[in-house]
Amino acid sequence: MSMTKKRFIISLHDVAPPFENEIRAQLDALARIHVHRCALKVVPNWHGAYPLPAARSLIDLLRAQHEGGSELILHGLEHRRRGALRGPLRLRLRGALFAGDAAEFLTLSAPELLRSVRWGRELFERADLPVPSTFCAPGWLVAPGSWNALTEAGIRHVIGMFTVYDLERSRRRYMPAVGYMGASPVHEAGIRLGNRLAWLASSHSTIVKIYLHPRGGAQGEGFRRVLAGVMRLIEEGWQPATYEQVFRPDPEG
Repeated sequence: MSMTKKRFIISLHDVAPPFENEIRAQLDALARIHVHRCALKVVPNWHGAYPLPAARSLIDLLRAQHEGGSELILHGLEHRRRGALRGPLRLRLRGALFAGDAAEFLTLSAPELLRSVRWGRELFERADLPVPSTFCAPGWLVAPGSWNALTEAGIRHVIGMFTVYDLERSRRRYMPAVGYMGASPVHEAGIRLGNRLAWLASSHSTIVKIYLHPRGGAQGEGFRRVLAGVMRLIEEGWQPATYEQVFRPDPEG
């Protein structure tokens, strides 16, 4: 009798030069539990001050990670607001309450979004790195009506907090999400409650997303707590994967 393969995606957010040491420490900790395949969400010009092509050490790390099976993802352009929040009230409230200054892609018009994504992808090219076709907005927040602009900019997959959307096939896949933000104690308390529900949901799913942030590094409470959950998944036979494999499974795992 065949068994359905269960997979988890380790998603490292805010991969940018200011956090390189923390990212390296987290990757080392994951490697120690035999997780060598991650989704690295790279901000190609953090706060407009850290262009990726100038970050040689980080470029070397990203290239090595990609060659080892990890996936590079475009995670916004500057990871900061660039105007007033747009969209329906519920999205603007979510951006104001939970994303703070990070809700970059809730502040852009469709033409601005198109230019930003194209420039972000070009920065990867200038860094001589694989140009990503998967996009995750900071805070998982994108203004409504952005799909056409993202497609025009060369994006195939869009990652939400609990979804991956395939723009080519108009397919959406839902998945439980567990992680931490490195935010305020009140915010993290809410996330821990959500994590409990997500762990329960994972027992009925074949894929779960584990999202990490660099604040606190590998010694932070949030990282250590989530890492313990990943170790339990591994003990139960779950395997690491990337978002690309959600839609294009690797027959060899």
